[in-house]
Amino acid sequence: MAIPYKVVGCANPRGAEGVDYACDRAVNKDIFSTRDIVERIVTKSTFSKADVVAVVTSLKEYAKAALLAGQNVVLDDFGIFYTELRGKCFAQSVIPAESFDPASYINGVNIRFRPSTLMKADTLTRFQVKRLPSELLQ
Repeated sequence: MAIPYKVVGCANPRGAEGVDYACDRAVNKDIFSTRDIVERIVTKSTFSKADVVAVVTSLKEYAKAALLAGQNVVLDDFGIFYTELRGKCFAQSVIPAESFDPASYINGVNIRFRPSTLMKADTLTRFQVKRLPSELLQ
């Protein structure tokens, strides 16, 4: 299998005028869903579909609970899920104020995923690419 990519226009990295630049970008059109994962596990194992669905559903629920509790979710040889806060900077002089509410400076929370070194090494050493048609290359 090959990673599909397309040649697209991009901004000039140095800011020079009059020169158009292009770069390669991965094109991810298809979705590999939970249903697909369950089906593949069922075909490769002796577990029933109901058992696999129960395990995958429990994994999602426990991972969500752990993230909400401030824990990192580490799936060995797969990767780590962790939360990240987005917030505004504020002057340190306002911290001692009795009415200071640090939570009011938080704009949002993200869930991030960082693949394990093994997963990255296995994936990135065996990839192939396939160029898709592009408006820039005719």
